[in-house]
This record gives sequence, C-alpha cells and structure tokens, in this order.
Amino acid sequence: MLEGLLSPLRLPLRATDALSRVAEDLSGLRAELASGMGKLDKRTVALASDLRSLVTDAAVMRESTSSLPDGIAKLEKAVHGLGGKLDHVDEEVGSLHADMRELCGHVAGMGEQLAAIHETITGMKGDVEEITKDLPGTGHGPIARMRDAIGGQSS
Repeated sequence: MLEGLLSPLRLPLRATDALSRVAEDLSGLRAELASGMGKLDKRTVALASDLRSLVTDAAVMRESTSSLPDGIAKLEKAVHGLGGKLDHVDEEVGSLHADMRELCGHVAGMGEQLAAIHETITGMKGDVEEITKDLPGTGHGPIARMRDAIGGQSS
C-alpha cells in the first residue's frame, strides 16, 4: 500500500526520465537532420552545376536551331529542283532505251548479213580451190595429170 501512496511522488521522476529520453531522441534526430542537410546541400550544389550546363547547352541549341527554318526551305527547294532534273533524266533514259532497241535491231540485221556474206565467201573459197586444182603447177588437177602423162615437169 505504501507503494501506491508513493507512486504520485515518483511521477516527477518518471516524467524527467521520459523527457531526458525525448531529449536524447531529439538530439539523435537533430544529428541525422544535420547530416541529411549536408548531403542535401552537396546534392543541391551538384544539381545547380548540372542545371547551369543544361542552360548553356539549351542556349547553344537554340542558337544552332534558329537557322533551321531557312535551311529546311532551301532543302525543299533543292529537292524540288532535283525532282525536275530526275524527271528530265528519266525522259532521256527512255529516249536512249528506244534508240538502243533500234540499234539492237540494226545489229541483228547486220549479223544476218554477215552470216550470208560468210556463207558466200565459204562457197567462193571452195570454188577457188576447185579452180586452182586445174591450174598448171598447183596440184594434181586434170591439166597437171595430162602434163605428167605427156612427160612435162610440173613446177
């Protein structure tokens, strides 16, 4: 029972113990916050540095791309000009293709003519060989055989 009576007297002691624990916890929290603030400051400085370089890069990009609309207009004009030139080249190629077909027809006709000439020359060669057999001193044709029979010499 005495314990129950002394309990209210111990209340200030418990309260001071609780307050000292809260103070210790707050001290630890303050240390963690200070450490976190240091890290946050470092990250903020690094981020600010990165942002400065990004701002510089964005300014360079803005300056570089400011002339793009004029360049694109020039490219479109050049492409349109090239399209016209390609159309003209296509027409010329079609014309050349037609000329080539005509030329191939002429070459084929000339090939046929050369074959006919070759056949004629081959026939003439046979005729010349037949004729030369009969000439004196060119082989064993009838004249050469007759000369040999008579006793003449063939050259």
